[in-house]
Amino acid sequence: MNKLDERNIILKNLVSSMAKKVVNLYEMAIDSLNNHDIEKALKVIETDDYINKQETEINDVALETVVLYSPVAIDVRIVISSIKIANELERIGDYAKGIAKFAIKHEKIDADILSKINTLNELFLKMFTHAMEAYENADVDWAFKIAEEDLQINGVYNEIVEIIKNKLSENNKEFLDETVNVMRLIKNLERAGDHTKNICEHIIYQEKGQRFEFN
Repeated sequence: MNKLDERNIILKNLVSSMAKKVVNLYEMAIDSLNNHDIEKALKVIETDDYINKQETEINDVALETVVLYSPVAIDVRIVISSIKIANELERIGDYAKGIAKFAIKHEKIDADILSKINTLNELFLKMFTHAMEAYENADVDWAFKIAEEDLQINGVYNEIVEIIKNKLSENNKEFLDETVNVMRLIKNLERAGDHTKNICEHIIYQEKGQRFEFN
């Protein structure tokens, strides 16, 4: 194994480690929301800072790899994809932090909506786990298929929007005051799915050298 191969493995391991932290972040964030667990929500915010540092570390290793080894072809694509995927992971982590902040500020959330939020989170984590497995296995065919899972996330998101509309039509003053915050909360999970879809695009670029954008 040459030095460049070793650097590629280091980058891959760093990205995979960062992804595992993201999964843990969402598990804690949703748990804090379900149980109004302030301590756990604060732990999410603390852990997100660590994830941000991991992105910086990946960027530093990637830059050092370019400077020291002048990678070409797939090796340079691995470097570029590592940087881009790390950025997607950082953004996804930010959305988990948003969920934790909501949990801190709001003791209760409508039961119907909370149930759908749990479904939304399960679908996101399933898609995210699949995407990272495709990354670790360099599986382009799977990356194409995984992107379709975002449609399920969008479907549940739209179901929650309809629930919100129906409750607003009931002139529920208490719920009206919380509508904007609830919409931001579910948008966090919807956007997390979008960024996971972006990860699939980066996998395709890394392995095939083709830039592909999912609609």
